[in-house]
Amino acid sequence: MSIKRNFLYNSILTVSGYVFTFMTYPYVSRVLGLSNIGIVNFVDGLINYFILFAMMGIGTVGIREVAINKGDQTKLSKAFSGVLSLNIISTLVATAILLIAMYTLPTLFPYRSLLYVGVCKLLFNILLVEWFFTGIENFSYITKRTIVIKILFVASVFYFIRDASDYNIYYILCVLTIVLNGLVNIVYCRRFITFTLKGINIRPYLNTFFSIGFYVIIGSMYTSFNVAWLGFVAGTDEVGYYTTATKLHTIILAILTAFQNVMFPRVTSLLAEGKKDEYTQKLHLAVDSLFAFSIPVIITSIIFGPNILHLLVGDGFEGAYLPFRIIIPLIFIIGYNQITCIQILMAKKKDKILLVNSCIGACCGILLNLLLVIHYGAIGSSLVWLVSELVVATGAQYWASKAIGFSFPWKSLFKYIFTYLPVMIVLIIAYSYCHFSDILMVSIAIATMSIYSFIAQTRILKNSVFLQLLSKLKLIK
Repeated sequence: MSIKRNFLYNSILTVSGYVFTFMTYPYVSRVLGLSNIGIVNFVDGLINYFILFAMMGIGTVGIREVAINKGDQTKLSKAFSGVLSLNIISTLVATAILLIAMYTLPTLFPYRSLLYVGVCKLLFNILLVEWFFTGIENFSYITKRTIVIKILFVASVFYFIRDASDYNIYYILCVLTIVLNGLVNIVYCRRFITFTLKGINIRPYLNTFFSIGFYVIIGSMYTSFNVAWLGFVAGTDEVGYYTTATKLHTIILAILTAFQNVMFPRVTSLLAEGKKDEYTQKLHLAVDSLFAFSIPVIITSIIFGPNILHLLVGDGFEGAYLPFRIIIPLIFIIGYNQITCIQILMAKKKDKILLVNSCIGACCGILLNLLLVIHYGAIGSSLVWLVSELVVATGAQYWASKAIGFSFPWKSLFKYIFTYLPVMIVLIIAYSYCHFSDILMVSIAIATMSIYSFIAQTRILKNSVFLQLLSKLKLIK
């Protein structure tokens, strides 16, 4: 299957996951309410953290071994069996630690019934074996299977979730998507391999399993760890505020990430071919795309954040408004990190630098979690994420500059700020003095920003990416 088709399926898969969440979350948040949403997200955040420990570097090891051996069914079966066996061992260890925590930590006692459901998610995650289908490049199957099961999930949510007491049913439905995906996967993969314990050897996989796993866990210290820590020290209501604030942000970021991911193989091949000028040109193209996409979204979201969130989740989530405004700039920061870390440092094989940089960000995240979250709850968690990503961005920029002389585009940033200053003032006035319904306010904001962006990008900024897109859509000549 071609790289373009694989990318298309992978992009559909990534974005659809957030789209289905976007379809159900407004309904679920209104029915279940802040407290119950917080409980579900706290439990799921904790389970996801144990899944992170159980998986460690399994994804990387699995994809690599399957890709290497996919031409020989015997070797492929042996590699699959070895990686899966390692995953079974690591998951059983993680499950044992989770069960001990459930019976020794008083904070977890009230959520024990939901945590048992979460244990099923942890165990059935073994059967997902997404690394296998990625390794054989069967993105078509992954995408079609996931979308079908997600459609069933959406239908089930609207059918079964009727009142606030159904929060346990909601979490069961969430876990059932993992269970069903895992069962379908493990049955389907038998078309390609045969699982056997005879002659397997997990030792060759241990080094990558722990090294990549350490890198992933370090990176999670200022992302997914926030949810679990927030629940422990500030309560599940604060988890509800924080996770609600991050929902829309992750959907927007997924679209940006899809573009950045497709750029990585291209810039890597240009480096390998010694085409440095074209490589630099692609980097500037990525930066231009980031500015054109993120600046209007950030401005609109910061100003009209309360209207956007109230439209999506209804009453009772006012505590999410400020965290939402704090994390929205991460659309640009994380997008720029993807350029410096993936398209420059990773493409230049600066893996040790990336690890050190992530460790610095993680240390910052841990320290700030200890200092801020217990006092400021969801606001503190949002600040932890923002500051940690800024620290990572600063370090990545320094090393990107050392590696290829790539400087931060301050000139472009200030040019965009001054260009969008007039519409920013207009939107602030509209937000302050217009008191229409949320849907009308958001519509006015989006329409105003879209019209202004069209004029600014084509007449003032003359962004090449924007102009090319309009040209392909035949909106301009």
